[in-house]
Amino acid sequence: MRIGLVAVLLLAGMSGTALAQDQPGATTVPIGPTLNSVLSRGELVCGVNQDLFGFGYLDPNSGEVSGFDVDFCRAVAAAIFGSATAARFELYSSADAATAALADGTVDLLLRNAVWTLSGDAAGLRYGPVNFYGGQSIVVEASSGIRDWEQLSGRTICVAQDSVAASELSGYLKSVGVTAQILTQPTLDAAWQAFLDGRCDAQSADRVLLEIYRQRSDDPAAFEVWHGTNQIYTREPYAPLLRSGDEQWADIVRWTVLGLMAAEQVGVSSETVGLLVRQQTTAGAQEDDQAYIARVGIEVARLLDERLGIGAALGLAPNFMLAVIRDVGNYGEIYRRHLGPDSDLPIERGLNELWTKGGLIYAPSWR
Repeated sequence: MRIGLVAVLLLAGMSGTALAQDQPGATTVPIGPTLNSVLSRGELVCGVNQDLFGFGYLDPNSGEVSGFDVDFCRAVAAAIFGSATAARFELYSSADAATAALADGTVDLLLRNAVWTLSGDAAGLRYGPVNFYGGQSIVVEASSGIRDWEQLSGRTICVAQDSVAASELSGYLKSVGVTAQILTQPTLDAAWQAFLDGRCDAQSADRVLLEIYRQRSDDPAAFEVWHGTNQIYTREPYAPLLRSGDEQWADIVRWTVLGLMAAEQVGVSSETVGLLVRQQTTAGAQEDDQAYIARVGIEVARLLDERLGIGAALGLAPNFMLAVIRDVGNYGEIYRRHLGPDSDLPIERGLNELWTKGGLIYAPSWR
């Protein structure tokens, strides 16, 4: 079955972008198994976290799930259906349960702070592009004056049993010539309490988790989480997780994530997107290609225009990113909404800044 026919049958009457065959100049792309399943169902099903505040969190009062990862799922839904509302969320506290749900087809995509590792790759699943760069870090009392590794010499650092910090911190301390005592606690909660009780001078865990504990404390300003590139001592790249064996689906997820980054790079946001689509001239006709490209630039045109867009190569509308950016914004907007200075979990962008600002967020050219 061709994707255009499926789109007509399933999406008739839906607002937003249409799929590939319904657009001028689009090419016919065979439908892959995952996209076929998603279209037949009429919605995208994502596995997300329900406990990681800021990334995937179920609000006990409203019953709504929101967060940084949740918005990336909504972006993929908008890429396929032209509307971010075509996403349904399955909530998981357990990483093992979430991975099993992906493997058996219960969910189409996992967006729940999965860390890209060799062992994860070897397990038969596939990672999409990194959408957040994290790592193990340190939290100290702001008044302690402890700002670097040397100042931890002779100190005690709390970690949780069976955590990444428990396995990696000792080796890192040796590599930088620091001698410190590591106090292992049975859980992350217990490690935080030991730190609050003064049984250790610092605590080590994933930077995001430390920021959550700091923000939920009685006085967040009393604590400081290290965030410098020489202070985060492991590489913890978060990425979408997919089943292996469906290249079309992997490309759809990959280029939706990269499209969010590309949009920020070229200045396309939910606020500016309406001004950057093809406009009518004073005579009432649409801008011709030459005038439109001269006004917005070719990379913007390839993102947003139904005639010049190139999304049909994925089996999507040529300008599928128009609906994505309209509904969820660009990468920076998603970050600010959930992790920015005015959010409930402010985390300095750091490595998650655009490459032009010293970070690692970099999208290939949209061509």
